[in-house]
Amino acid sequence: MAVNPRENPAFEKESIIMQHGIFALLVGTLNNQIQVKYQSIKGSPFDSHDVIMSLFLVALFIYATASVAEVMLRARESTYYTLVGNLRLFASALAAILLLAILAPILGCVISVVWACLFLGVAYESFREFCDILSQLTNKLLDMFTRLIPRVRRHEEELNQPRV
Repeated sequence: MAVNPRENPAFEKESIIMQHGIFALLVGTLNNQIQVKYQSIKGSPFDSHDVIMSLFLVALFIYATASVAEVMLRARESTYYTLVGNLRLFASALAAILLLAILAPILGCVISVVWACLFLGVAYESFREFCDILSQLTNKLLDMFTRLIPRVRRHEEELNQPRV
């Protein structure tokens, strides 16, 4: 396994647990605020903000899936859990921003721009790390095939030899 050159304190177990708690508190609070706002209005957020709510559900699904994948990668002691951790963090931020955009559209748009800039920076770094993973995988596959081909050829030669 590759060694992670820098340990990020954001991906320590205690920090991850705190991040889940903060996300749950934030989404719960925003959800309560949306419920209060829509009590006075007939309908639901799905009626007037169907695209935002659909994106919120997708972001929530990505958050949950990435959380499970991150736990599995940590259990296997893989150093690549930070890739999935970044995905989890950005999906949770996007989910919260989408709920905020329902409550305060201008503030939601401003924070969305900041989120997009941060996302591009981390996506670039994660892409480089992903390319390193693919490079290592390609090298290992090529090495495996270069060792396998002589064995197959030897086996074919043994089969083609006349039996006495």
